[in-house]
Parts: sequence; C-alpha cells; structure tokens
Amino acid sequence: MSNNSQWSSRVGFILASAGSAIGLGAIWKFPFWAGVNGGAAFIIPYIFFTFTIGVALVMAEVAVGRRGRGSVVSAMRRVGGPWFGIMGAVGVLTAFVILSYYSVVGGWCVAYLWDAVRGAVTISDPQILKDNFGALVSSGTANVAWHLVFLSLTCAVVICGVESGIERISKYLMPALFILMLAIIVRGLTLPGAWAGVEYLFRFRWDSLTSSSVLNAMGFTFFSLSVGAGILVTYGSYLSDKTSIPNASIWIAVLAIQAALLAGLMIMPAVFSFGLEPNAGPGLVFITVPMIFSQVPLGDVFALFFYVCLLVAALTSAVSLLEVVAAFMQNEWHLSRRLSVGISWITLFFLGSVSALSFGPWSGFTVGGRSFFDLLDYVCTNFLMPFGGLAVAVLAAWVAWPKIREQLSTPARQSEHKLMFIHTSLAFLAPLLVLVAVYQGLFG
Repeated sequence: MSNNSQWSSRVGFILASAGSAIGLGAIWKFPFWAGVNGGAAFIIPYIFFTFTIGVALVMAEVAVGRRGRGSVVSAMRRVGGPWFGIMGAVGVLTAFVILSYYSVVGGWCVAYLWDAVRGAVTISDPQILKDNFGALVSSGTANVAWHLVFLSLTCAVVICGVESGIERISKYLMPALFILMLAIIVRGLTLPGAWAGVEYLFRFRWDSLTSSSVLNAMGFTFFSLSVGAGILVTYGSYLSDKTSIPNASIWIAVLAIQAALLAGLMIMPAVFSFGLEPNAGPGLVFITVPMIFSQVPLGDVFALFFYVCLLVAALTSAVSLLEVVAAFMQNEWHLSRRLSVGISWITLFFLGSVSALSFGPWSGFTVGGRSFFDLLDYVCTNFLMPFGGLAVAVLAAWVAWPKIREQLSTPARQSEHKLMFIHTSLAFLAPLLVLVAVYQGLFG
C-alpha cells in the first residue's frame, strides 16, 4: 500500500466510512428488525448503544489504523505486536468472505438497474414482481453473470485508489441516495394504509421493552456500524492527523442511524399499503420500491435514479471490503494495487459463484440446513466479525491505550472525562456488546 494514499478531506472519509456501514443492509434489515423487536422499544436502545459503545468501537478501529498506518494486519501488528497481526489477518479473511456473497446481492442491484434502463421495473402487480425476483435469483446463469458485473465494477473503483476512486464515488453519490430516499418516503406516506407501516416501526409499547429487544438492539449496533472486518482500521490508516477521530466517528454514527431510519420509512409504509410481508429480506427493495414508482408520474425516471443510487450504496460497502483485502496484499505481499485487485477479482468470482448458484441449481446442497450463501453469512456475522471487534477492543483498551489515547487527542485535546468514558466502554462495555452479538446470532 502506498504511503501516499490519503483522504483528501474529512467529509470524504466520513461519507466513505458511513457508506461502508449503510450498504444494502440498512435498507432491508433495519425495518424488519425494528418491527419484530417492538418498534421504538428497539430503536431507542439501538440509538443509545450506537452513540456510546458503538462509537467507542469506531474510534478504536480508526485510531488503530491511523497509528499503524497500514493494512489491518500491519496496523494491528505495529500497535499491538505479532499476535494482533494474526488477529488482523482474520479481519482480512472476514472481508474477503463477506464480499464473495455480498457481490451476489450487488448483482441483483445491477440487474434491476438494467431493467430500469429498459423501463421494465415499474410494475404494480406484487405477484409479478415476486415472480420476477424469484426467477432472477433462481437462475444460475443470470445470478453468476450479474455477480461478475458487480464484482468488476467494485474492482474498477478500488483500482482507481483512495482519493480518485473510493472517496469520489462516496462524496458525490451517497448524498444523492439520501435525497432519493426522502422523495420515496414522501410518496410512500401518501399511499392508502401507509400509516400502519409507520406504527409498525415507531409505536412505543412498554410491554415490548424486554431484555430480548434490548439485546437485539445491541447486536444490531454491531452490525450497523460495520465493525470487526478491518474496514475502519484500513480507512483510518488513510486519515490525516488534522482530523479529529472522535468528531468524525460521531458523524459516521449519525449517518448510519439516519440511513436506517430513512430505510424504515421508505420500505415499511409501502409494504403495509400493498399487503406484503415485512420480513421478506432484501427482496423488499426489489418488490416494494417498484410498486411505489408505478404510482407516480415519471416513475420510470425515478426508478432509474433510485437503482443507480442503490447500486452506489452497494458499491460503497463492497469497495470498503475489497480495500481491506487489496491493502493487505500491497502491504504484506508487496504487490501493486492493480495486481492485488486482479487476484481478488479472480478468486472472489469463483467463491461468489458458488453462493450465486446456491439459490438455484445448487440449492439442494446445504450444511446444517443452510445454503452455501446462508452458511457464509452465518459464519461471518456470528463468529468472524465479533472476533474482529473483540480483538480491536482488547488491543485499544488493554494493550495500547496510551497510543490510542494520543490518537484520540490529535489534533484537538479531549477532556479527561470523555477519554475515561471511551476507555471504559472499550475495556468492558464493548466486549459485552460483542458477546451479546455472538449470543444473539447463535441463540436469538
């Protein structure tokens, strides 16, 4: 990795980091999780945990990256020693595996964008939309082909580098996604029966404020901030010493929460208006939104813009995952950026193709009742990412706190009370959050 790689601005770093967390996950997972866990009884604890433990974890990852100035492996090794370098390697593996199956979902975005270009998206019949989505994901050839297209787009962005590739796409197109989400929300709220979706999300019920809803909120905090895969360590290594890590971390949390809330308001009112199931997963984006556009003037144009921005949201997550892998190859194997991305492109295509085929021709192959796609997601979400988060928390709080403290106070000195709170959160509360995330994944 070139030592000259650096964000050109604080805003670019914040948008890229927030984009790595937002992706498609916030758009389909948050509405369902909020609804089934008691609406506001889930949302309020989620916001609380995000601005406390979650932000502390974000600060720790960014601080380790800026102090270590390298890939997640070299940064953690420089800050904490050889054993933490090995733990950083787990983060590289995590990013690689996640990207292999995430690229399949990204391929669906490309497919729907192509349909939007052809004017074939805005259909008002929910059954036809369900059938179309089912036909896409069950076709092995189509799924592999679109996976390849999305993976190639991701590689093209990362080859361009930090400032010209990752930062540029995040800085200019992420705001466009937020604007379009607001436009869809305004239209969706005017549909008949839409208010039931708002109540499903935000109604506060005291009987729903249970230990289960609070624990799920803690688990979703870990998921929504995208910690544990080495992304923020890698991005932090490109961060200028002129940027305040605490302030930037708070902004990342604000944007992640904003995206989740907007996604809920964008999806759920239309789901209830059209009588769909709120737990339909990522398919909601490809079934609900087209029906909204079918109800508005110039719906084809809006659909085109939306799927462009949805593709951008998917890409910002994908490029952050690929950057972790590419930075590792550049730093540890001394390969060029272009060769690192090329090797990743080939290996990710083959591994991702297995996930793509697991929806159709290879759907009969399961491990523990899970398809290959679901198995990879299960292992990464419930084991690899929590392990990565725990490693960073232990490194920051118990092994290298003086170095982390110095980074948090650069360039602006932080109060002793704030530093003490961050230290306590990393030493005790963050490991608790990680264990809760593991528990919820295994037994929730």
